[in-house]
Amino acid sequence: MNKPPYIVTDSSISIIWEGMPYTVGKDSINYAPLKQALLKSQYDSIASLLSVKKRIEDFTYGNITVKNGEVFYGNARLNGVVVQKLLHLLEDGLQDASSILNFITKLMKNPSNNSVEQLYTFLSYRELPLTAEGNVIAYKGVQNDFYSQRGNKSTIVLSGVVNQSGQILNAIGDVIEVQRNCVDDNSSNHCSNGLHVGSYDYAKSWAGSDGRVLLVEFDPVDAVSVPTDCEFQKLRTSKYKVIREIPQENRTSEAPFQNSVYDTSGEVDIDDTNHNVDDSYKYDQTTILAIKNYVETRCENSSSPTLKQIQSRLKGIHITCQEIAAICEDELGFVIHWTGDVSPSNSLVTID
Repeated sequence: MNKPPYIVTDSSISIIWEGMPYTVGKDSINYAPLKQALLKSQYDSIASLLSVKKRIEDFTYGNITVKNGEVFYGNARLNGVVVQKLLHLLEDGLQDASSILNFITKLMKNPSNNSVEQLYTFLSYRELPLTAEGNVIAYKGVQNDFYSQRGNKSTIVLSGVVNQSGQILNAIGDVIEVQRNCVDDNSSNHCSNGLHVGSYDYAKSWAGSDGRVLLVEFDPVDAVSVPTDCEFQKLRTSKYKVIREIPQENRTSEAPFQNSVYDTSGEVDIDDTNHNVDDSYKYDQTTILAIKNYVETRCENSSSPTLKQIQSRLKGIHITCQEIAAICEDELGFVIHWTGDVSPSNSLVTID
């Protein structure tokens, strides 16, 4: 293939390809691989790097295929929000889209078509992150003693501690599950039976000034209904796991998790004092993915981060620099360039 006309600058790549002009900015996921392809004269790979859409069109994962900009599970065409989700993940720098694909796979196992459609609506209105396994990370507001704000004595609780009022204890690490047919599947019933989770704002409002805000994880197969009130901020499910508490001092006006790919704008300092954290869950896949994306993005831009800079990006998560270092070395295979004469938190992290 002939060499195309192009120019590479520190901020962008301009190229004429098949008679059409393209400009790929430095912030694009395709900037670094396109630059390498041009420098190494690998012109056959250029077409797939000039459009995120082209990359998605070639995407296949298990029973999921993408053809002509549409997503299919087997022969069934899926809701358009899935396509938007894939685009969003890739545009934000996530080169491994297994989280959204695993989410789709699990959602297709949900026994209720209404639940599937409503969960699409919930995620399109209230962007919540996904774990590598395809589960959804959401929030829940509870009382100061970790019991739910309300209780229902008629609900059949399969897993969890229940008090005399029917309220359920949400201890860190607990798996809470109720019988699915005890969860109201009518989205028009606004305040009704079921385990409620939702957006950060929704959870904060339920927690109030003296309650607690928890981070929870639920499987799409367990989603039941999305009530139409509260601007689609809440969801009823039959099962979730309590991951950790967001301490009062770390609560902000914005959600700790806002995007499927971890938000890298702004910094917040988190000290290393002990909070109510489940040690067995501190290396969850969401945290690991957040660190992975941030470090890789910084290194691709020739600006390796320090342990402290990584820590400051993990808004709302209590994690020490030592724990971040362990994740980088043990889970991700990154290299820590330990400093001997200054604070270890200033040590640089590189991908090789």
